[in-house]
Amino acid sequence: MKSITFLMHNIYAVGGTVKTITNLANQLVRQGHRVTIISVFRNQLEPYFPLDSHVRVQSLVNYQIKIQNVVPLFANRIRKYTPLLKPKTLTQHEPGIKQYSSYIEKKIIRAIQNNDSDILVGTRASHNMLISKFASPHQKTIGMEHMNFDAHSDDLKAEIINSYQNLTAITTLTETDQHRYQAYLNTPVYVVSNMLAEKRLKLMKKNTIIAAGRFEYEKGFDLLIEAAYHIQNDLRDYGFTIDIYGDGKEKEALSQLIGYAGLQDLIFLKPTTNQLSSFIAMSKITIVPSRNEGFGMTILEAMNQGSIVISFDGNTGPESLITHGKNGFLVPAKDTHKLAQQMLEVIEMGHAGQALPVLSQGYQTVNHYSPEHIYSQFKRAIDAIMT
Repeated sequence: MKSITFLMHNIYAVGGTVKTITNLANQLVRQGHRVTIISVFRNQLEPYFPLDSHVRVQSLVNYQIKIQNVVPLFANRIRKYTPLLKPKTLTQHEPGIKQYSSYIEKKIIRAIQNNDSDILVGTRASHNMLISKFASPHQKTIGMEHMNFDAHSDDLKAEIINSYQNLTAITTLTETDQHRYQAYLNTPVYVVSNMLAEKRLKLMKKNTIIAAGRFEYEKGFDLLIEAAYHIQNDLRDYGFTIDIYGDGKEKEALSQLIGYAGLQDLIFLKPTTNQLSSFIAMSKITIVPSRNEGFGMTILEAMNQGSIVISFDGNTGPESLITHGKNGFLVPAKDTHKLAQQMLEVIEMGHAGQALPVLSQGYQTVNHYSPEHIYSQFKRAIDAIMT
């Protein structure tokens, strides 16, 4: 069995990519592979999601408040508040460039150069570029796309096209994105979707609408709040509330928007949780209001837990998972009136006992994203590049 190393931003944080890599790493070691995760950052004692004990984790920059971490903490402060310690090789179009200093960059490059796995896998565009430059010529390299090609800025796209030619292979979450990448690159592109490894829970349903994710503009929670404003009286009449789980830089703005709209009795911002599946299982509706969504793990989790999912059309991830009216519902992108109308229709459907066909189709969709199925996708890719 081939040894595999994943280079990722932070295995100790919450997020869709973190959950995806955790699930894939766990499945790979169960199949007999030797798996290492190089986590650039570490801010907690343990990884956020449970990792198999056979998965080795190597963290490069530890931000836990301890005396031995004074150098990375000091470098982080300098980089955050001054123009000093700017990375020299890392693309300046990396969305989180302020988190990276020249100190961190050197650590990443050294970790890539010292890695001896058969296959080195990047999980972020900027990391994929570093792998394409600094991995051993005897090593196979895979650049994973955990968003979608069109989600990147034009400048970053240009760098991606140039750098990814030097990778052994690329993986995308959807066939749509596979075709986009393959149109620009000679590098082979394979589909490796996100894996769902959650148990189906049988919990009492409540009149709750769930949404979850980083509190950032691209996740569109402001659009959900606006949609709720349009049907607030109906929500109150039917006894529904909305819980939004997450954290991030938009938290205060979202809280103010809820207050300004007078929806404090209907919409509640909840902290991130590793028990999200339980809350989804108790909800009747799950909303994924993203402006841009590469895949949408929350969509699969909702289908798995029998929560009817609504999302925006014109969006790679939701379009690849949801067939409107069959296993969920899609509304025109960023149209809050249509989103509000669809939410109300689903509530009324449930009230009339008409939602069961959508739920059963959702269960069937989930079967295509089982650990066994996604492992076979990944294995097909690594078998192809190792021949």
